[in-house]
Amino acid sequence: MKLIAEIPLEEIEDDIKYLIIESDEKDTKGYFLFFHKSLDTPCEADLWFKDIEGAKRQGTFNYGINPDDWVILEL
Repeated sequence: MKLIAEIPLEEIEDDIKYLIIESDEKDTKGYFLFFHKSLDTPCEADLWFKDIEGAKRQGTFNYGINPDDWVILEL
């Protein structure tokens, strides 16, 4: 499962425009939060969280993303 949120324009820093949360249930049993400048390029950084709520809280703390702003990323 992957979730994506677009960072509000007023919160953009270092050209990071998108956050993606991806489940890593097969390996670490946690969730990665990826920081992207573009969806066409590799992430600039990532963080690991024990649960999805922690990853969402980090998005709120760093970039003001509301829990309802996350949508399922269709590939």
